[in-house]
Order: sequence, then structure tokens, then C-alpha cells
Amino acid sequence: MKRLPLAVAVVLCVLLASGCASNSSPTVAAPAPPTTTPTPTPTPVAVVSTPSDPISIDLADGVIHNKLYTAGKVPAVRCSLPRPDLTSKAGMVAYAKVLVACMDKAWAPMVEKSDAYLVPPEVFAYSVRHPKATPECLDPPANSDAFYHWSGMTGKICIEWEEFLEAGDPVENLIDFEQLVAHEYGHHVQRSVGILTLYNELMRGKSEAGQLEVMRRKELQASCLGAAFLGANKQTFSLSGRRLALWRSIVQHVGDEYSTVRDHGSRKNHGYWTIRAFATTTPASCNTFTAPAKRVS
Repeated sequence: MKRLPLAVAVVLCVLLASGCASNSSPTVAAPAPPTTTPTPTPTPVAVVSTPSDPISIDLADGVIHNKLYTAGKVPAVRCSLPRPDLTSKAGMVAYAKVLVACMDKAWAPMVEKSDAYLVPPEVFAYSVRHPKATPECLDPPANSDAFYHWSGMTGKICIEWEEFLEAGDPVENLIDFEQLVAHEYGHHVQRSVGILTLYNELMRGKSEAGQLEVMRRKELQASCLGAAFLGANKQTFSLSGRRLALWRSIVQHVGDEYSTVRDHGSRKNHGYWTIRAFATTTPASCNTFTAPAKRVS
């Protein structure tokens, strides 16, 4: 962040045809006995099976109409947060793991309601200057403070830990860190319910501009899901008063204005999706894939 088997329906068109018995009147000639014309044996007609055209199933339907949107509100869960220490790599990883465990509790029942299963993701911290030190987080994207990727069933949240070391306001830095982890966990939710896998179907055949729009829909949704969790658990994270004002300011300053690639969405739209989801606390507010283009610009 910067900041379906293919079902082929075969219709059997069965042509049931039977032969018709042909009866002709006998010729009578006295005193000769009557003669008859035998009834011919019906000729069987082969049953013909004609396959219909294959029914193509729109894989993108799993993105647009995913059951996650009807799973209800993200629950408030009991989480005991330790005193945060964002002054070292170890401290950031330790705190991020607690955040992720808290998100696991909240999102697991939501994913189950979506007919899926959530496997808790792993957390790693990497350094842009020393990427080989963290092979789990190799090839980080440019202009990002964190990213998410998966291998098999395992999801990984990777955080560029040095980015958070020199903060002027430790409270603002902590809130920024929390919303960043929540965003990356949003990608893990997308992956768990199939959205992150199937959204590539929406990319097929599109121009570069069209593909960037799909990417923005994905990224804005991840932030939206993260905000839904934080809104549901605002008491745990003490998001009220000045801290809430700081959070609102942060999410309204995350956007493509800080990058040359238009793949995450504008500050205005990032603020729109996150602030709304924080208030509703439901993934129903996060279907960016059906939103008009102006809301994902």
C-alpha cells in the first residue's frame, strides 16, 4: 500500500420415431383364398444426442456478487493490545502480530459466512535497503510501505519497518501503522473469500487504463475492509476524539497523488470508502467492483 468446473450443459435432443404399419386391402378372387400384404417391421431410428453450446460461467461473478457483502457487520472482538513499540523491527513485528490475531478473530466468522475458510496470515518486516535479509518479502513493490502476497494457502503481510522509525508524533505514527496493517489484512480477506484470485478475470482483455481501474477497485476495497474492522473495534483501538481525527486525516491523505502509477485510487476516494466503512462496519459498504468509475478514480 502507498501509500468456476466449467459447466457444459449437454442437452440430449432425442428424436423418437416409429415406423408406421401399412395395411392394404386384400384382393379377393373366387374361389382363391384371400391374400394379405404383411405388415412391415418398423425401422428403428437412432437416438441422436446433440450437445448444446457450452454455458460459460462468469468467474468475475465471484468478485461482484461475493457472499462477503451479505455476511453482516464485522464483530467487535476481545483483544488485549500490548504497549506498542514502534521503535524497533522486533517491536513492530510483535505489535503487528497482535493486531493480526485480533483481526483473525473478527474476520474468521465473516469469511465462514461467505462459504470460505480463513487461515491466519504471517507477518514479516522487511527493509528496502536489505531485502535479502527477509526472503519471505522479496521483490517489494516500489513506493509502498507494506504489501501482501500469498503462496498456496499461506498469506503474508510484509511491512517496511524502517518507514516508521522516525516519526514526529508517536500517536499518529501508531494509528498510521494500525490502518496500514488493517489494509493489508483486507487483502487477506479478499484472498480468503476468492476475490483476490478471481479479480484477474476482470482484467482480461482490458487496456492498460482499464486494468489500472480494476487494480484501484481492489486496493480501495482492501482499505475499506480494513476500516470496517477498525470501526467495529474503535473502542479497542481508542479511535475517538483526537485519535479519530488523526485517523480520518491519515486515510484522507492516502492516494495516488504520491505516486506516478494510478493503481490505488485518489486521496478523495480513499477517504470516501474508508470513512464510510468505518461508520457502517460492514463489507456491504465495500463493493468497489460495482461502483461508478468516478468513485474509483
